[in-house]
Amino acid sequence: MKKKVKLKSEELFVSFVNQETINKDKFKKLKINISVNKIIEELDLKISPLLLLGSLILFAFLTFWSFIVFFGSIFLGIIGFISGGLIFRNIYLSKKQQKEKLFSRQLPDALMAISNSLKAGFSLDQAFEFASKSLPEPTKTEFSKIHLNYRVGYSLQEALEGLTKRYNNAEVKLFVSSLVLQNQVGGNVIPFLGELSEIIRERQRLKEQIAVGTTQQKMSALIVTIIPYAILLLLLMSGYNALANTFRGGLILLFAMSMQGIGVLVMTLVTRIDV
Repeated sequence: MKKKVKLKSEELFVSFVNQETINKDKFKKLKINISVNKIIEELDLKISPLLLLGSLILFAFLTFWSFIVFFGSIFLGIIGFISGGLIFRNIYLSKKQQKEKLFSRQLPDALMAISNSLKAGFSLDQAFEFASKSLPEPTKTEFSKIHLNYRVGYSLQEALEGLTKRYNNAEVKLFVSSLVLQNQVGGNVIPFLGELSEIIRERQRLKEQIAVGTTQQKMSALIVTIIPYAILLLLLMSGYNALANTFRGGLILLFAMSMQGIGVLVMTLVTRIDV
């Protein structure tokens, strides 16, 4: 009897451990799937998550293999593999920033379209629909989502909160928080939208002036970043491979790249001006 109880308890424990392992694996897969879907949505890609992951892995593997074949060093192959991932990350961040900037530029026009619709006697729901139809991408898609959420019964705050998650910048946060507050307080929203449109336009002009003023510093940072890698490439092509094929050279190269990364980060922070 004791043996049967012991066997049952062991079976229950094993099944519990197996179930926990399965749940953890499902959770990890779910997190990866959500992250990949988020990237696809933010970049407006028309591909499946599996194809995006496969493309990323293939690109990283090709850079790894190219570095090994070209330089004949596994250490540089690993650097190439990491570089492939970083290149993909920079492309993703660059595309995301371009989309955010484009939406921020179109936001004042969207506010004026909503204001004009309200002046014509439309409801706020119909004004969102008009903005989604009359404006280009990405504003068209974003206001279409807001319009659909607002129509099916979400509150204004719930319909707009997805916008702040997709566009994490000051202009969008100002628009969402101001419109929600105005809706809660009450009053005439038409002059408020016009004033908010002008405020966002002024912020955009100020950002463009700052971007022009810091162009020289950004170009200097880019040149300082490229020159050491160009010198390293020339050394490797000339036959000097001590940095790539010796342990001490690999450590020196890794230290130099780390210090350069810190320098680029410092220069980026110095030239960044938050408005």
